Amino acid sequence: MKIEVHGGAREVGGSCIAVETDSCKIALDYGTKLEVEMPKLPKDFDAVVISHAHLDHTGSLLRLCKNNNPTIVGADITRDVTVDLLHDMVKIQNEKGNLDFNDSHAEKVSACWWSRDSVAMPGMSIQLQPAGHVAGAKITTVQAEGKKVVYTGDFCVHDTEILQGLRLETLPKKPDVLITESTYGGKVRPPRKELVKQFIAQLELTMDRCGNVLIPTFAFHRSQEMAKRIDTAIQNGILPKYHVYTISNIAQRINGYFNYHKQLFTKEIKAQKHPFNYRHVKHLYRTTQIETPAVVICTSGFGHAGASLRLLQEWCDDKDNAVILTSGYLPPDSPLKTAKEEGFFKTEDGTYDVKAEVKQIELSGHADQTELVKMVSKVKPKRTVLVHGDLEQAELLAEKIGELTDVCIPQKGEVIDV
Repeated sequence: MKIEVHGGAREVGGSCIAVETDSCKIALDYGTKLEVEMPKLPKDFDAVVISHAHLDHTGSLLRLCKNNNPTIVGADITRDVTVDLLHDMVKIQNEKGNLDFNDSHAEKVSACWWSRDSVAMPGMSIQLQPAGHVAGAKITTVQAEGKKVVYTGDFCVHDTEILQGLRLETLPKKPDVLITESTYGGKVRPPRKELVKQFIAQLELTMDRCGNVLIPTFAFHRSQEMAKRIDTAIQNGILPKYHVYTISNIAQRINGYFNYHKQLFTKEIKAQKHPFNYRHVKHLYRTTQIETPAVVICTSGFGHAGASLRLLQEWCDDKDNAVILTSGYLPPDSPLKTAKEEGFFKTEDGTYDVKAEVKQIELSGHADQTELVKMVSKVKPKRTVLVHGDLEQAELLAEKIGELTDVCIPQKGEVIDV
């Protein structure tokens, strides 16, 4: 058996890892990096196993399905959300003049999809189990030739308000190779409850001064989690009544998938009839419909485009306003990153000074260093391969787990013999 890293080596995004034996070859994820050209990944796979629906794990499926009929394996909700996200990606690409893909290629992904948690391939068995992180996210175990490989994709050990975290005791023990994300391999976060308290307190502060709050987020899972968090806080009297909006048509569609698949979520969510139909959060189609002062949850999550960039430009000049960043990772070219760190940001329209309060409260769905180390110590792999993390983060994690397991931080294209 051999493992080859085609994407996600020493970087966040574009995940794709090949596992090959004499009789079978599969891909673990098939992603792309946003804002860059889609990678030319190999296509000679017997199956592609998708861990979850984020485009950095699924985006290259458009190219794979354009002239092929691959076997794609993953959860029901992962299929539904992936196809919607790919349609959105096609639309954005077409608007930029890239006509390589159309909606039929996104639909073909759906037609090629197998929704199951157990798959038998020639000489190989594949098992999927819940990973936390987002709805439908899976950890994959591959067994072949007497070897066992566990691939985490993105995972989360702690529970959130809507989703149970990964239960470490359910993971296969002593695999030959553990391939794990290392996004926050060097970072230790405060407990989740403490972060949620900080978030609510920041909202209260801004609401008290009648300011606007911009919350840039991702259409899939983070938007629903955030809207549910604020909706519940207003319903329970923890926050005052306020104009609260979501602006993302795709997030609105995904709400429907979340209602339909509510059995994936916590006991409290399962008990509600339509948990993602909110009482105090309204969906808008455009920023001109906002009644201020308001809290707005909108895409893009990194502030590159869409409603979040427009509102950042409009609201950044007022010290009563606030921008709350809940992602720990921001790309170097993100306007949100320079707004937070430098007090200004640049767009094609010019340079903007930021007087609004910019606060980063990491309500992440990724495991931090403590959780990553706990997972490795529980699983006891012979060898651990660190992917989906910048080199610095991977190296910091490698230092922590070096006494527990043999550690490898592969470069792109590197082949690991098992």
